[in-house]
Amino acid sequence: MTGRLEGKRVVITGAASGLGRGAALRFAEEGAFVACVDLHLDAAAATTAAIVADGGRAVAIEADVADEASVEAMTASAVEQLGGLDVVYANAGINIVGRAGDVALEDWSRVIAVNLTGVFLTAKHAIRQMVAQGSGGSVINQASIAALRGSKAGAAYAAAKGGVVSMSRQMAVDYGDDGIRVNVICPGTVPTPLVDSTYEARAELFGVPSAEATAATVARHPLGRMGEPRDIANLALFLASDDSTWITGGTFIADGGFTAT
Repeated sequence: MTGRLEGKRVVITGAASGLGRGAALRFAEEGAFVACVDLHLDAAAATTAAIVADGGRAVAIEADVADEASVEAMTASAVEQLGGLDVVYANAGINIVGRAGDVALEDWSRVIAVNLTGVFLTAKHAIRQMVAQGSGGSVINQASIAALRGSKAGAAYAAAKGGVVSMSRQMAVDYGDDGIRVNVICPGTVPTPLVDSTYEARAELFGVPSAEATAATVARHPLGRMGEPRDIANLALFLASDDSTWITGGTFIADGGFTAT
């Protein structure tokens, strides 16, 4: 029995840790040949090694998604090593805590550069390759429930993720004729290094113990728990697979019911 992504050639950014690593491992389980992309090559290589040790196929590539030359070179390297490109998951992201009246312009610009421009550049060069191949493809862009509702001291992050949602809809309209599907995932709270550091920064800013803030967040989930990387990876897997060939321009929430409360 073949996997749901057998034969698919996939690029995942931010694959060194958190949701990106979870998706890389899950996609490889289903037969994908995965390019694990990250700013930190050693950590991306560790994800790659874990995949290979489990019998999968993967390569590690270093890239700064906020730099177009780096993204263009990464895409070319991935295409050469994978033999083409069928799926891209633009997942790389950062967060800097701050309210609109307080956040420094430098911090704002860095979050926008990575979380919005980085998604744009990753998708841009992947789409160019998919168009050239003429066989369509799937683009999955990572947003957040922060794109849909407010949260404390997340001005730059919310702005960037909101932009990802709108931009992805536009990409879906522009490239439907090419057979390229573009969808967005809005994860809720999943304990990852990024989320943990965000909670710690907010706790320091508002003088609330981090453990207390985390417990309050858990209590607001109708399903009674925070997410796990595999929860988001399974949704991404569906959007990457041929099970979703008539789905594009969608915004998919995976948050344990958090935004329903």
